[in-house]
Amino acid sequence: MNVRRLFAVASASILLSFAAVSSVFAYHSSQVEPVELLIDFAITGQLTGATPEGAPIYTIGGPGHAPWWIFSSGEIVDKKLPWRKVATLSNGQITFQGMPSDPILPFTCLQGSCTIETGGSTFTSNAGVALSGRAANLWGPVVNSPDFVPPTTMDNPPIDGTLPIRILGCGGLTEISGEGKYAGMVGCICFNGVLNFTPATPQSLTGSSKCTITLHTPAQGPIPPTGPMLPQ
Repeated sequence: MNVRRLFAVASASILLSFAAVSSVFAYHSSQVEPVELLIDFAITGQLTGATPEGAPIYTIGGPGHAPWWIFSSGEIVDKKLPWRKVATLSNGQITFQGMPSDPILPFTCLQGSCTIETGGSTFTSNAGVALSGRAANLWGPVVNSPDFVPPTTMDNPPIDGTLPIRILGCGGLTEISGEGKYAGMVGCICFNGVLNFTPATPQSLTGSSKCTITLHTPAQGPIPPTGPMLPQ
């Protein structure tokens, strides 16, 4: 094989490789709506007040990082890299209902209080669909969490230690700034994570949550009837 032919083959291989890489990036550069984000939020908060009914209100916030890596199995790597900070949660005012020892402890983010900034856009929980969740005490603490500190006594409920309790829930979001990548979009956030309850310092709250945020462009003009076709 002469030099000219070798050069032609090498050039064709490079062009094909470039085309393949370009097609991969083109494929991943956009999504069919609804657009989905996966963000891991670190949460810190303080007791800041109470509802008229006397339920405690905690104000929480923290940074959100995009996953560093997603395996083919769907598992994600938890390592947080500073340059992958993509969101900020602020002023999330959550209130709990029931007793701390209840098997299921419902909580709600007060409407319009939860603000998430990402992609140059600003979202709020004032979306007509309450952002609410549950802390699942019945599953017990997440003993393999790095935040778990077992109680030193057998008191029930415990008076010390740090107990990471699973939380799960969803709620609506709406973009209010009209700016950035997701300007004017609506959707929801679903969270799966833990809140760390520390009996010795009940006024403080920490935790983390792997959140999916799913967004779409709302319809304009008259809205047609929606919902499943139910038998008459």
